[in-house]
Amino acid sequence: MKFSLRWLQQIVDLNGIKFSCLADKLNASGFEIENIIHDPSANDIVFDLTTTANRQDVLSMVGLAREISCLFNRPLMYKLYNDSITTHINGFNLSDNNISLLDLSLIQIYRLNNTLSPSWLQYYLISQNIKPLNLLIDISEYIYLKWGQSIHIFDKKKVHDLQLNYSLFSLQKTNNNLLSKQNIELEVLKYDNLILSAIGFYINPCIQCDLLTNSIIIFGQVCNKKYIKSMQKLLNISTDLSKKCLNQGLRSDFVNALYETVQLIGSFGYGTLGKFYGYHKLHYIPQIIFLETSRIHNVLGFVRRNLCGYLTVQEIIHLLESLNFITIYDDSKSIFKIQVPINRKADIKRPIDIIEEIGRIYGFDKFISRLPFVHNNNLSFHNTLVNKVSQIRYLLRHLGLHEVQNYSFYDNLISNSKTEVKVFNPLGQDQSFLRSSLIDHLVINQQNNLKQGNKNVEIFEIGKIFKLNKSSGRFDRIFSSFEFLRLSGLIKNTVFLRRSWSHKPESLSWFHAKGIMEEFLDRLQAVIVWKKINDLNESSLFFNLTKLLKMNRTAIIYNINNQEIGIFGQLRNCYGISTYIFEFDVMKLIASVNSLNHINSLICPYSHYPSLTRDISLTLNNLHSVHSVKQQISSFNNSLIESVQVFNHYKNKSTNCYKVGLRIIYRAYDRTLSYDDINRIDKEIGFLLSKYRSY
Repeated sequence: MKFSLRWLQQIVDLNGIKFSCLADKLNASGFEIENIIHDPSANDIVFDLTTTANRQDVLSMVGLAREISCLFNRPLMYKLYNDSITTHINGFNLSDNNISLLDLSLIQIYRLNNTLSPSWLQYYLISQNIKPLNLLIDISEYIYLKWGQSIHIFDKKKVHDLQLNYSLFSLQKTNNNLLSKQNIELEVLKYDNLILSAIGFYINPCIQCDLLTNSIIIFGQVCNKKYIKSMQKLLNISTDLSKKCLNQGLRSDFVNALYETVQLIGSFGYGTLGKFYGYHKLHYIPQIIFLETSRIHNVLGFVRRNLCGYLTVQEIIHLLESLNFITIYDDSKSIFKIQVPINRKADIKRPIDIIEEIGRIYGFDKFISRLPFVHNNNLSFHNTLVNKVSQIRYLLRHLGLHEVQNYSFYDNLISNSKTEVKVFNPLGQDQSFLRSSLIDHLVINQQNNLKQGNKNVEIFEIGKIFKLNKSSGRFDRIFSSFEFLRLSGLIKNTVFLRRSWSHKPESLSWFHAKGIMEEFLDRLQAVIVWKKINDLNESSLFFNLTKLLKMNRTAIIYNINNQEIGIFGQLRNCYGISTYIFEFDVMKLIASVNSLNHINSLICPYSHYPSLTRDISLTLNNLHSVHSVKQQISSFNNSLIESVQVFNHYKNKSTNCYKVGLRIIYRAYDRTLSYDDINRIDKEIGFLLSKYRSY
């Protein structure tokens, strides 16, 4: 919609504000200013403004003035007339059962002079590309542009010659095919048997004003937008009036627009004002939103003026009150209770919407938007490790395993290896040693589940193990302990599959369990090799699991550098039939992951200049190929070539030749292609056509 800066200054104080500053502020607030026209003769600037669908309240002069008033904290300079007219509603034959109207007004004015509009009104309409006609029609157009309200003016004598009886006005449903041949009922406003308007779609042209009109009826309406949209779908039609009704301004501005219409007609038409008859349908319930102070701070962050502080409660309340929100702050709970004004009910529905308004009015540029710089070289490695461990957890959970956590202490009855770390002065016998493997505790978890009747156990654990490293020194023996991050799991399932619906369920087999491990490693993209082992004493990592596993059902997992990273095997029958375990060194497992990148990406700057396309057709014999042609094009050493694509390729059986269609795109990154560039391109194309037979 077009707006005039000169007329905005009549509604809101813009003294000292440059238009460039106004445009930047509106653009930062989510509006777009386009097609700016400077008119030195009228000392005015006319510009187009577009906004989102949920901010239709801004698409009028008063609506935009309100927005500017909030953005710049400037006062409005227009009057409000909400209680200036006495309404008489008893004369209408209307009820709240109608679905099309929210507000309706009828005012009669006698003995007026319908002349040409004043020069200021004509200038304003011309700036909006509207041709001035006469005072009454021009005022109606002006009111819609200023307030966004549909106010129509009828010739009273064309409605009825005698004095009007307001009891004859009625709202009825009719299907007399005003807009469509379909048999669809529309709500229409009638006086006796004369249709004045099909609500929201049609104004009877027979009752419109002309230069001879001296007695009028001012007709104002606020339509139900849901009704307009539903009827548009049924009728499959959209009129100028229906578009205006859907883009109508705030309902709360209706009376103000109506009063200014009466005032302008009275000032320039010198008429006698009659009674006002109006209808108002109550339907608005104020919306209440609760918003925590901490959430405002978390979303908006620090204010630039104070690197260690957020917006204060008083600043937030002041910003909300400037937007006409009614705000109550609960200091004990640090929560704002906010009532949304009627003009913002369409776009303010959630707490995040209010936070956006606070940031928009205060200025997003006044908040710190950069993340703090951390001087820690190990941070990236730590984040990578955390992400990889999280990925391992996600994959195992996706495969149906449940994560468990056990203590890091062992009972000395469970294991007594020479490499285990003994705890001096333990609190209890079950805390005598630090664990050197996660498998032992997983086996205990399984036994406890079996006692509880849970036959199927599929669990895993990620945790640290501790081993004692003994080395002989020259004079004495040196003892040192090391800790390692391990991943271990145990799988037992007695009802893993059925061969068919009639067969009994079967237990998880060794090959099925190995398949689960292979799927896990494949999804992790780990490059590994499975190897059979005869004796765990040959293993440097898992030799302490000898007493638990069946050697003929055990395999060691290596990386591509032939280093051990894990083990997979079946437990001895004394620990449970068809029970399988696995254990990995997490750091070595992560090191074996090879991220497969299928796309060879080439990053280059994007050119804002137009391209030139050449399509050529070539005939190739068996001695030539498309690849050789592309190499020939590359040999031109032309930096303007952006891409070479084959868009057609087929073989001619009669000549045993190939027909190839190539599309070559040329573009410069810093300029538009010149005539010299085009001449060079044409010479290169000509060389190709001469070397390869064209058709």
